[in-house]
Parts: sequence; structure tokens; C-alpha cells
Amino acid sequence: MHGKRIRSLLLIVVAAGLLPACSSNEKRLAETGPVISGVRTETVRLESAPLLYEAVGTIRSANTSILAAQLGGSVREIRVKAGDRVKRGQLLAVLDDRSPLAQLHATEAGVSEATEGLAEVEQALQAATADRQFAEVTYNRYKDLLAKNSLSRQEFDGAEARYKAALAGERAVEAKKQQVVARQQRARSQQDSAETYFSYSRILSPLDGVVTAKSVDAGTVVMPGTPLVTVEDTSHYRLEASLPEEYLPNAKVGEAVSVATDHGQFEGRVAEVVPAADTASRTFLVKIDLPRDCNCRSGGYGHASFPIGDAKRLAVLSSAVVEHGELQGVFVVAAEGKVEYRLVKTGKIFGNRVEILSGLAEGEKVAVSPTDRLRDGARVEGL
Repeated sequence: MHGKRIRSLLLIVVAAGLLPACSSNEKRLAETGPVISGVRTETVRLESAPLLYEAVGTIRSANTSILAAQLGGSVREIRVKAGDRVKRGQLLAVLDDRSPLAQLHATEAGVSEATEGLAEVEQALQAATADRQFAEVTYNRYKDLLAKNSLSRQEFDGAEARYKAALAGERAVEAKKQQVVARQQRARSQQDSAETYFSYSRILSPLDGVVTAKSVDAGTVVMPGTPLVTVEDTSHYRLEASLPEEYLPNAKVGEAVSVATDHGQFEGRVAEVVPAADTASRTFLVKIDLPRDCNCRSGGYGHASFPIGDAKRLAVLSSAVVEHGELQGVFVVAAEGKVEYRLVKTGKIFGNRVEILSGLAEGEKVAVSPTDRLRDGARVEGL
């Protein structure tokens, strides 16, 4: 009986000792978190990356036409408004055309008159040529007869006189024809000039695009040079950015440049470098062609990144950066596999890598995939 009591006391003591140990193990498991396998990591190192200068600028159409009046008078019609899409050759506005139209009709009448005169003189020339040919044949025949003493000298002299008269008449008609042809050419030249003058009363779109400004209304009296309508090409845009003189050698015509706009990031190409500096900012204007599918609009904001050297900086794969709201962080994996979510400050993006400005140190290891399965306190297996 006494022995049974001793064994019961020993079992109670052993159980009491095991309970704290079990509680401690459960607490450590809870602190360790879930164990996750198949996680890829990379070691953070300093990398050589291009040092960029971001030149800010404005997006503009590569082709903009400001259509101005080329003759004075009143505006009869304005057939478009701002925002209308137009086609090349489309009639946009009509000016007072009474004077140009009168000149055009007068020149057309002059051309018609000269054409009729030319037809008459050509008929006269045909008749004169026929007379000359007949007189010439007679003259040659009489010349042979005279040589054979079969013809009197008087008859030969008469044939010769008729031939010379016919020849002179033909040459006179030819000279008159040349005068009529010259008059016709002058009339046609005057008609061309009148047609050009008349065309100034019709304002046509020089390109396919959109109307961005309507500067006058019907009834407005305008002078030559007064802007009427502005049309811009919507198929080809450029970023016009300002570049300091010290970085001007880095902008070469034809070279590719990374451009960022409100619609995304694109590869542009330097189209023109204006050699004169802006007197206020002392910067140079660089025009960069944008891709035709950039969905750009005139007046939009953009910036171009020009490489100006190289620099060492910390960077990680873009897939390593996890965003929580407006915060950005990475999962740092310690040597024993424990995962820590750490907030970082990111910088520029270089292809599939992101610059880390703060929050990481060289030599630390971060998870790059699959980050959606990780959480703070988890443990990575199989490193």
C-alpha cells in the first residue's frame, strides 16, 4: 500500500515536469509560423547601373499647321470647330471670293480668245503652206524648162515672183502663229495666277488630324496673315524636353531614349536637337519622336531619361517588392530561414530590377518568388 502511494507521487511529479515542456514547444511553434518550401531567393549586392538625367518636357504634335488668311476680306464661312477631326483637302473655311472670282473669269475668257485665234492662224498657215508648195513646184518646173529654152524669161520670172510671194506669206503667217502662241501662254499663265489667287479664298486642311483652335467666326474681317484655324497631326507626337548644356553631348540624333508619360513608358528616338539655348533657363530643346501607339495628346507631361554615366547601387528583382497599400517592402530571409517583412524605399527601375534606396544592406537575402505565400514570421525550408 505504501509502495502504491510512492508510485502515484512519482507519476504526478513527472507529469508536472512534462506540462511546462509541452507548453514551451507549442509556444515556439506558434512563434516560428508556417514552414514554406520552394521559395527562390537572391542575395542583395551593389550593381552597376546607368546614371540618368531626367529631362522634363511637353508632348506636342510633330506636325502642326496654323492656317492663316492669304488675302484680305471678310470670312464667309467657318465649317469646323475645335475638336473636329478633319481629312487632308477638306474645306475648313471660305473667304470673300468676289474679286478673285472676277479675275479668274477674265483670264479664262483670255485663254478662250487666244485658243480661238490660234485655231484661225493655224488654218491660215495651212493655206499659206499649200500656196507656197504649189508655187515652189511651178517655179522648179519653169526653171527646168528655161534651162532647155522651152520657156520664155518673162514666164519664168512670173513663176519665180509668185513663189517668193507665197514663201513670204507662209513665213508671215508662221510669225503670226508664234505671236498667238505666246499670247495664249500669257493667258494661261494669268489664268494659273488667278486660280491660285482664287484658291486663297478656300482654306483646306493640309493633313489628316484634329482642329485644335478656331480663331475667327463668320463675318470677321481679316487681313493677310490673320490666323484662322489650327490643325495638328494626331498620328505622330514628340516630346520636347529641356536639357542642360553639360548633358547636351549625351543627346545624339537617331539614338533611342527611354520616355515616360501619363500613358506609360516608351522607347523614343531623338529627332532633333535645337542648337540655340533658351535665354531664360539656359537649356537646349531636344525633340524626341514617340511611337505612334502612345495614345498621347498635345500639352501632356513627359520626361526622357538620358544616360550620363554609371553608378553603384543596391537593386533587387521587381518581383521581390511587395506592396501593402502605399507601403513597399521585401521579405528578408535570415540564415536560419526565418522570414521578416521589411519596409524599403525604392528608386529607379532598370528593366526587371528596382533600385533600393534604404531598408536593405548588401549581403542580405530576399525572397523573389513566390512572395504571395510568405508572411512575417514564416520559415523558409530547403535553402
